Amino acid sequence: MLSEQQIFNAVFRDENGNPTTGNRTLQHILNLVFDADNNALRVRGIPAAGLLATGQTNSYHAGDDGDLEKGIAHDYTVLTAGQYSGNTAITINSKTCNLSNNCVKDNNTGLMWARYVPQTDIGAAANGTLFWGEWELADKTTISFDATSKEIRDSASGFSTLALCAGRKLAITGSANNNNIFTVVSITTGVIVVDETITNEAAGATVTVTTVDDLIWNFVDQANANSLGGYTDWWIPNLREIQTIIDWSKYSPAINTTIFPSTPTGSHWSSTSRGAAATVAMYAIFASGCTGNTTKITKRYYCRLCRG
Repeated sequence: MLSEQQIFNAVFRDENGNPTTGNRTLQHILNLVFDADNNALRVRGIPAAGLLATGQTNSYHAGDDGDLEKGIAHDYTVLTAGQYSGNTAITINSKTCNLSNNCVKDNNTGLMWARYVPQTDIGAAANGTLFWGEWELADKTTISFDATSKEIRDSASGFSTLALCAGRKLAITGSANNNNIFTVVSITTGVIVVDETITNEAAGATVTVTTVDDLIWNFVDQANANSLGGYTDWWIPNLREIQTIIDWSKYSPAINTTIFPSTPTGSHWSSTSRGAAATVAMYAIFASGCTGNTTKITKRYYCRLCRG
């Protein structure tokens, strides 16, 4: 059984989630939960009961969403002062993005969101887009190396031009002379031109090619290691979570851009896999607010972090 003090500590918290000070009684809680007519109220900062509204207010037919406006309206607090000011360095594969510490507290769900999404510097294309999972071409005896042209060649044409895009780093293992990390300059399914020096080597060794980092998991690890916004418990939102900040009264992007400025209209990863598909993940498209699913290892999307 919880004590009165434990209940008060759970209910009365500041914007950072810390218990507030002061004398509290059971009547304080009742005043928050019920109005004068004993109707239940939503307690600010405590997850609301019921579904969120879509945001639509324009009606195109009697009984449509804009007519009924069902659900709980979005309610946010933007945090920009103190620990939420300045930037935090996010470094992946020797590329650094200085991400704003600004955060947004969702007063309905209790989730806190990074206010901004990386759109520069990190990722294979240095535009903030990242992969969900690593790609691997394992145990191949068809791979050779040419020093003059700086080419890694596969006579079986097994290279993925999507996973091994220009700017991506890859690791070679199992080679006699070229076990190293290389940066892709250009690629076809049979030839990768790299930036680094390589040594001549004929095919025959059992070689494995694996992509290196540029993942959403590197992003969240960096955010936690470097205390983005003063916190070390960020995570990749699941699909339900990311849908809570979509505003279907908006388009391209389908989000409140006063609360979440500069949101890219492209796809944003969730941490949710599709059904039992180990290689497919769900994402939200912030142009329209739609969702979809795609392969984890060959697609690059944006990512917004949350915590709670």
